[in-house]
Amino acid sequence: MGSILFTEDVRLMTKAYDYADFASPAPHPGEYLREDYLPGYKLTAGGLARAMGLRDRARIERLVREKQAITADTALRLARVFKTTPEFWINLQVAHDLSKAAIAARDELAAIKPLAAA
Repeated sequence: MGSILFTEDVRLMTKAYDYADFASPAPHPGEYLREDYLPGYKLTAGGLARAMGLRDRARIERLVREKQAITADTALRLARVFKTTPEFWINLQVAHDLSKAAIAARDELAAIKPLAAA
């Protein structure tokens, strides 16, 4: 693998989403929990916390209110409970964070000129 191929692969991956073009941020992972997972599994925040092996429901309540980010530990536990992957949950958080930051810095990001390889 030459560096040119690697550089091209990275360029293609980074062009997948231009978050600065988003009108609003990607949904917070808590929205997915609140709207899809909790009702779909007939769970409360407390019930999900118990299923995840947590001592209390505060973390889940903060997530569904979109006041807390998905951590690695939370992603691992959600993946186990819902038979998904930790990457699924982390990627939801990353998409939310990147889109929010890109929207906030839209003008500054637009002024940055990409470098050309020598």
